[in-house]
Amino acid sequence: MKNLAFLLATALALNAGQSLALPAARNVYSQDAQGNKSTGLDLKVWQGYGLTINFIPTGETIKQVWLGDPTHFSLTSNGKLCQQGTSNDENCGKGGATVLFLRQIQPIKFPHLTSSGDGSTQITVITSSTDGQKQYQFKLIPAKGQPSYTSLIIKPDSERPSPVLKQPILTTTIKKPELTTKPVAQDSTVASTKKPATSTVTKPPAQEPTNINIRAASSSRSIQRNDANALAYGLAIAVSNKEIKPYSINWRKLQDAIRLLRRGKSQNEAISLSGVPPALFEQLINRGK
Repeated sequence: MKNLAFLLATALALNAGQSLALPAARNVYSQDAQGNKSTGLDLKVWQGYGLTINFIPTGETIKQVWLGDPTHFSLTSNGKLCQQGTSNDENCGKGGATVLFLRQIQPIKFPHLTSSGDGSTQITVITSSTDGQKQYQFKLIPAKGQPSYTSLIIKPDSERPSPVLKQPILTTTIKKPELTTKPVAQDSTVASTKKPATSTVTKPPAQEPTNINIRAASSSRSIQRNDANALAYGLAIAVSNKEIKPYSINWRKLQDAIRLLRRGKSQNEAISLSGVPPALFEQLINRGK
């Protein structure tokens, strides 16, 4: 009986530890979410968990927030926000709000207010900093089940790592060996009557190529690439073929996916946290392999 009780207590403790484990945070850079430089980001808000949008790393203060359809979501912040019609007030938005918290609610029917068919809506966030005002746009999507993330962290663009560039093809040219002359010995007694001896030419070694093209990434090594390097190489090929533009939305999402894979995340986790379309992820990683 004691052993049985011990096993039950151990199982309950393990289950409690698993239930308390928090999902990984999703990280994006400021330009990826700004309404004037992107089409916005899709954010899922899971039932019973909610979602925080964190602007602390950027040093920005949240000034005003609008929900396109407030029938399925509620929001709070860690500071005061501007009320509608007071955004031009100098003291408006100085409440120090830096984090928003969104949660799903039971649908509410507001008079004279339309709602979306699937419960999704758009949220617009106006922030203020020493660089001026910025506008962020997100699409909120209600979700059920176990969340993939419960926090979105906005990072400054200055922290964005250098892009993964395609490895260049190096060309090494080997010069032909210079021709050498070797004097021929002459008999001193007949040297005055004979023509000067001609020099013999030493031929360069046979079968020695003049140009060697060395590729930085050989096909024999591509099989051994891990998922991160395969995705990086596939992205480099797509950029070279002008299929994906550098610094576009998908390009930035793929950069995030590469970093997540290098940190040990699985392919599914990298897709979920970065927001890369699964079909594009699979296409590029297979091309890189």
